[in-house]
Amino acid sequence: MSIRLFFANKPATELRLAIAEFGARLCRAHRLEGSLVDAGRLHVTLAAAWAEHLSLPEAIWRAQTLAMTVRAARLPVCFDFTGSFRGAGRHPFVLRGSEELVELAGFRDRLRAAMQRSGFAVSSGFTPHMTLMWADRCVEDYPIAPISWQVRDFELVLSADGDHIQLGRWPLTS
Repeated sequence: MSIRLFFANKPATELRLAIAEFGARLCRAHRLEGSLVDAGRLHVTLAAAWAEHLSLPEAIWRAQTLAMTVRAARLPVCFDFTGSFRGAGRHPFVLRGSEELVELAGFRDRLRAAMQRSGFAVSSGFTPHMTLMWADRCVEDYPIAPISWQVRDFELVLSADGDHIQLGRWPLTS
């Protein structure tokens, strides 16, 4: 069984449904083959919450506890192009932003610092994106009409063999 634990932001359900439909059209237009990410699993990963020295229940408890301490105002996200990341056999076809998404990166930095204080090892690298498909090949970057939303909360997700289980959700202040 493949298990992952991570913090993420998921836009509102209606927007995720629209993004999933748009993503499917783009994948067909690019003639990509692979596994589309369904609307229920579309998200922006903020940080993996895993530590080899912790059991899964301990990692969940620490992640939930630290999430309650992270404070931030609501912040914007805007993705305005699609493209691929290179992978080993599977290539994520993603939405990304041409802007730096400074507010999102700042929030992620605060979350990362809280996670490190709680015993998690979190990489410093962060490229905000939303994976639409795990594709058979890469495609070049391509501009799209902006897809934007306000990040109003973040959640802890347990991914077990691809199923996403929400283990907590914390609001950002208005």
